[in-house]
Amino acid sequence: MTVRHLDEATVARILTPAVARDLMRRTLAASARGEANGPVRSVLATAKGWFAAMPASVAMDGLDALGAKLVSFFPQNAALALPTHQAAIAMFDPASGAFVALVEGETITERRTAAVSVVATERLALKPLGTLAILGAGVQGFAHLEAFLDARLVTNVRIWSRTLASAERLASRAREAGLAAFIAADPAAAVRDADVVVTATSASEPLFAAADITDGAHINAVGACVPSRRELPADLLAEANVYVDSIDATWQESGDLLLAVRDLGCEAISIVDELGKMLVNPSLCHAARRVTIFESVGLGIEDVACAAYVMIEVARL
Repeated sequence: MTVRHLDEATVARILTPAVARDLMRRTLAASARGEANGPVRSVLATAKGWFAAMPASVAMDGLDALGAKLVSFFPQNAALALPTHQAAIAMFDPASGAFVALVEGETITERRTAAVSVVATERLALKPLGTLAILGAGVQGFAHLEAFLDARLVTNVRIWSRTLASAERLASRAREAGLAAFIAADPAAAVRDADVVVTATSASEPLFAAADITDGAHINAVGACVPSRRELPADLLAEANVYVDSIDATWQESGDLLLAVRDLGCEAISIVDELGKMLVNPSLCHAARRVTIFESVGLGIEDVACAAYVMIEVARL
């Protein structure tokens, strides 16, 4: 059997923000129904970074897939003008187990992560359309801006980045799309009075104080997907309804939650529900707290579903 290679250009052409959004909504709902599953990622530390494997199986309406995302994170690459995250998804025939394709994974990682944030915002935010604050103007900052633009969920955007040039590039893209875009001097100024916040940084300590977040805001926390790093202050999580993509993965990987528990104790921090269960049951709601937070760690089912969709569409051409 011939093993196909699908490159980033092919993925980018097929997996548009709109396609990714619909696919992630379906995939997370399928997970809640037991139609998509995979273990928590397995991580191998190396001298200069880490390497992880994320196997998954998806068997939902119109899509049957088996595969594994393989991803590396080498932070020193930033100084070399190389991607810090690099990935590929190895795909197997779910009927025979045969290796059938290798799908390049950087675009998939970018777009599925941002798409899940949009899906979470649509389902959980009190005011999904309004002022969007983006902290971090790297790959995920750009991917989130494009995803929110495509979903028409932003009226104006505030941007903060440790690197001013990066913030200016992201603001320029927002202005090209017709948005008012403001570069904030610090994270607190970016999030103050924002309706929706995206944190997509490499921070190891909280970016702002809980008091900087307005009542009723929704936060998509993307960057702190390892136990030793966090973007959010512990007391903010203590006064929030916290939703996740996977409870098991979150309690192993999310530095925001794990460090908040260390600081405040188990009784102060709790996860309300998984996003997939909220999608399956549109009428489900919980007693309102001051803010809502979606903690995103990223799941193999998301990558495998995206890779399978691209394979199906390529086969149709």
